[in-house]
Amino acid sequence: MGILSKQKLSLCVLVFLSLIRFNNARYPDSWQVIVPNGGVSAMHTVLLHTNKLVIFDRTDYGPSQIRLPDGTCRNDPNDLALKVDCWAHSVELDLATNLVRPLEILTDTWCSSGAVLSDGTLKQTGGWNDGGSTVRTIGDGPTDNWVEFRNQLAVNRWYSSDQLLPDQTIIIVGGRAQFNYEFVPRATGQGTIKLPFLAATDEAGAENNLYPFTHLLPDGNLYIFANRNSILLNYKTGQVVRTYPQIPDGPRNYPSSGSSVMLPLSAANGFTVAEIMICGGAPVGAFQAGNFTTALQSCGRLVVTELTPQWVMSLMPIPRVMGDMLILPTGEILIINGAQQGTAGWGNAKTPVLTPVLYNPTSRKFQVMRPTNIPRLYHSTAVVLPSGEVFVGGSNPNEGYVFTGVPFPTELRYEKYRPYYLNAAYNPRRPTIVQGSLPTEVLYGTTFQVSFTVRQVPSAVVFRLYFPSFTTHTFSQNQRSLVLQAGAIVPSVAVPNQYTATVSGCPDAVICPAGYYLFTVINFGTPSASVWIHIG
Repeated sequence: MGILSKQKLSLCVLVFLSLIRFNNARYPDSWQVIVPNGGVSAMHTVLLHTNKLVIFDRTDYGPSQIRLPDGTCRNDPNDLALKVDCWAHSVELDLATNLVRPLEILTDTWCSSGAVLSDGTLKQTGGWNDGGSTVRTIGDGPTDNWVEFRNQLAVNRWYSSDQLLPDQTIIIVGGRAQFNYEFVPRATGQGTIKLPFLAATDEAGAENNLYPFTHLLPDGNLYIFANRNSILLNYKTGQVVRTYPQIPDGPRNYPSSGSSVMLPLSAANGFTVAEIMICGGAPVGAFQAGNFTTALQSCGRLVVTELTPQWVMSLMPIPRVMGDMLILPTGEILIINGAQQGTAGWGNAKTPVLTPVLYNPTSRKFQVMRPTNIPRLYHSTAVVLPSGEVFVGGSNPNEGYVFTGVPFPTELRYEKYRPYYLNAAYNPRRPTIVQGSLPTEVLYGTTFQVSFTVRQVPSAVVFRLYFPSFTTHTFSQNQRSLVLQAGAIVPSVAVPNQYTATVSGCPDAVICPAGYYLFTVINFGTPSASVWIHIG
């Protein structure tokens, strides 16, 4: 038998790892295509508290596969593909029906950013071409559409990151050729604030510091990671408070796109410990080489609140670039989408990673999960849903909508990934939150009660909050998970299998910026469906 090629050997390893996972897993995970053709490729995706997803790509792509309603057309002399465009480049997906509603975007949203405000409105910033300095909003009403405000940013923002702050201001960090940050809304006379860190991490010929990873820490400062380095920024004064050690191996930001999460904050330590996890990326020089270099296989964890933190490294089962990292209701980290070779960019990657990986932060162990059959490469997204499922969409490594004659055509199918804990075998220990038992509004520093039913006697019950992300380009901006403190689990005298607990809410807007959160009850590792509550 001849010697296997590296690619064939890699595929064999994946199959072997998958078999190990399925043989050891008592109850497997699953995949389902929920929309065969959403019309728009999911380059950007965000979940609203109406249980609807807002999905969009860019206006300069040419015809999508869903038209604007009622014969509407967009007239844009600046458009690089169609000056008169009757096609939608954004849709709303109703999770209850899996129906899509076309939305109208006027300016180009390519590689833009966003955050959801306290009132449930999505505020969305920047992009390309005529959209670089635009701020857009879309509300949560059944007929709401995009509203756009041009020339609202101090500079054009392309490949920047948005972080919601405690006062509901959004800080926008970086972007192509922007070594600075600014705020939305801006105070009178306020412009950009220089951030030399971004210039220092800008790599000639590759950049590798775009879509910087930003996380709001419990002390109110902002953690920023770009390329291989990271700092703690007092964004109010513009001062760098700390400089952290460099992560080993290689760059982790676009186009050598890894991903990042802040592991769940916990009331057990007063929400004072923050740990950042970063996985995947590409070796130094991979983008410039352009020869489909094998992606990084390493993950790093850094407790950024320690006095002398050091990266603790581990290896994923599979090398991965352009993977998305999501915090599941169980507190486990899902790493999904991406490729084994290359970098982000048009046609720059191959050998899709079809298999998600599950990481347990407590045991520090990885598991290879069930594969999809749909490649999700450049311009893919994934978001956690109230059901505990994960929406997966996108993939378009082409300059425009291309469906034939290319290795990886534009992907318009939307999927749901159902993690192992949703298997029906777990139903006996799955909690169900009693409808109406949870308050819709929880003020800072207060307690609240919640009732839930479960067929088995509850054990190791955990209560979690989750702030949904704005996901694009492998970074789930504003994703936030918290473990709350609770009192005793009290059984109901009148209702069989029903229990009530008193839960302590968030202390302040630094720990939980005001907004709509998903509240979940987890019993012995099995989560309930989540219910929306408003914090603050």
